[in-house]
This record gives sequence, C-alpha cells and structure tokens, in this order.
Amino acid sequence: MKQVRLTAAGGGIVVGVIGQGTALEFCASAGSLRQAVGLLRLGADLGMTLVDTAPSYEYGLAEAALGRALGEARDRFVVATKFPPECSAPDQLVASVESSLRRLHTDAIDLLQIHWPHPTIPLAETLGAMVRLVERGLVRALGLGNCTTEQLGAARRGEAAPHLVAVQQEFSLAQRTAATDTLPLCQEHGLALLAYSPLGRGRVVARGHGSATLARLARRLEVSPATVALAWLAAESGVIPIPRASSEKHIRQNAAAGELALGPEDREELALAFAPHVEEIDPARIVVQDDDPAHPTYTTLEQARANGLGLVPGPSELAERIAAGELLKPVRVEPLASGATMTGYRLIEGRVRYWAWVIAWQGRRPITAIVETPGFEEAA
Repeated sequence: MKQVRLTAAGGGIVVGVIGQGTALEFCASAGSLRQAVGLLRLGADLGMTLVDTAPSYEYGLAEAALGRALGEARDRFVVATKFPPECSAPDQLVASVESSLRRLHTDAIDLLQIHWPHPTIPLAETLGAMVRLVERGLVRALGLGNCTTEQLGAARRGEAAPHLVAVQQEFSLAQRTAATDTLPLCQEHGLALLAYSPLGRGRVVARGHGSATLARLARRLEVSPATVALAWLAAESGVIPIPRASSEKHIRQNAAAGELALGPEDREELALAFAPHVEEIDPARIVVQDDDPAHPTYTTLEQARANGLGLVPGPSELAERIAAGELLKPVRVEPLASGATMTGYRLIEGRVRYWAWVIAWQGRRPITAIVETPGFEEAA
C-alpha cells in the first residue's frame, strides 16, 4: 500500500494512505470484541496502519478493542484517538488521555486530536495542555477535528504548530465541503486531512445519486464501489480516508483502495456524478424526527433551546457562531411525498446545525440543504 509521512517537531510518522475508523458502533457491527480485534489486525497486515478511535465510541469499547489489537505488535500500529469537548479544559483533558492510555494498553498515543472544539474554553488553552502531554512523552503528535478555518489558522500560529500534523473532517464524494475550505489550508501547511465518513455513512455506495456511475466504473476496474470511492479521496494530496469495516470482505475492499490509481477522467466523472443538488429551503418545510435511538435529537425549538441532551456545542452556542458569520456545511434532507405530491423534506443529517440555524435567524432565513435522492438505503 502507498504510504505517507505525517511530520512534526518530534519526527515523522509513516502511515498507509488508507486508515481504519472505529466509529458508528464498530465493535457491535463486527459482531464481538474478538472479531473487532481481528479486523484491526488484518487491516494493519494489509497496510492500514493508522487506526482512529475515541473514548466516546461505544463508551470506550472501541479504544479497548484497539488496545487488545496492539498486543505485542504495538510498532505495527499508529494510534490516533481524541478527547470529548467537555474535557477540553487542561485538568479534564489530562484525565481523559490517561484513561485512554489505560484502555489502549500503551505508553503513548501517536496522534491526539481535538474531537470538537469547545465553544467556551479558549482553543489556545486546550492546545497548550496538549503540548504539555507531548513534552511529557505521552503523545507524539497533535491534530484538530471538526474545526473552522479560523481555528485551524489560530492553531497554526500558536505554540502547538510544531506538533500539528493532521486535521480530521468529514469528506466523501457525497460531502465535499472540506475540499474547498479545510483541504487547501492543509495542503498549504503540509497537514494531513483525515477523512471520516469517507463513504458517506453508506450513501456513496447505496442506490441513489451518483452511485450508478460509481458502480459502472467499479465493474470496469473489477473492484468494489467502496474501493473506487476511497481511491478517489486518497488521490487528493494529503487526504487519508479512515473508513470503518464490519467484515473481512470490507477490510480487503478498503485496503485495495491504497493500490488503485484512478485516472483524471475517472475522477472528474465521479465528481460530476456526485455533484450535490443544493437548495435554499424554508426551515418550516423540514421535518425533524427523533427516530434513531442511538442518536437522539430535538424535535421542537423549545427542546433545542433547552439542550437537555447536553450537546457540546449546543444549538444556541452554534447559533451565536452562525449569527457572527460562520459558515457551516449544509444539512442533508430527502423529499417527503403524499402520493404524487411533495409535501416537504425529512432531515437526515445535521440536526444540531438545523436548530442552530433556526435559532440564529428565528426561522426567517432559508437554510442551505443538500437534497438526497428518495429511497436511500444504508449500505451493509
């Protein structure tokens, strides 16, 4: 598999151009903790040496799976983990990292990332605490996650800059906001962009917008659609997709992307096929449903303002940033119909962003939304 080097003050970290993700109930989808460990080890054998995890994934179980996978082969893995936003103050950050180290059964984390910047704790304070962990030898390199370009710029100007090697953002054929904001900055400063949800949580390879073109190209190349979609990302300088896999078949398909070189015509054809259909939609026409037990949400403005789920940042905090001029990636919706008549839209992604927009503009401004093809089915 092709390899790339993450560079920092303490030296370089070499990783495969395709990594492994452990979000979205990784252990549960694998069937058991033992099977999850086996998948991680197989991925490393195939060259996917960087494994991204977080203490919030399955309440620490994903970190524990990676810890077991390391075993006596610690030098075959590059361990990337995070800390939750509520642990962004120095004392809580150190405690979170120490807990992660215990679950991971390792003396040091290769890449420590901010999962989401905290809306009220100064970023410089958080980064300073991360630098102290590098100085203690508990962390090798640092990364940001889900940050704005302004926050990335501030980090590049601060004391953490020599240790900063990566930024993690959502990036796929179906969600390309990072390509126009974060990626150019990463390329300018020599930072890797870790692309999470690189298959769009199944949307990219599911039946629907753009997937027919992807499937046709995959048949011609005699690989899976997922392999092609990941190779499209990995062809971008500095981009490392971190897909999750729930089976040996998926692991091998993911790893194959590290060897597949797409021609410029193929890449352009895919980019055009997946060009999003974007509309400005009255928020009142969008229906928010609390239909996912694993990811509860708010269905009324009152609930969103109260933020009873304790989301960080909460809708009201995010609304302040929107009102101040911060641009967020679009929400994602699909049409609702009664017979042959379209009645509105169902929100399928961006629930906090939706309520933040409503709060910021009192529901009086249309919200930018990517409109999905009806009938999307989650890929296996």
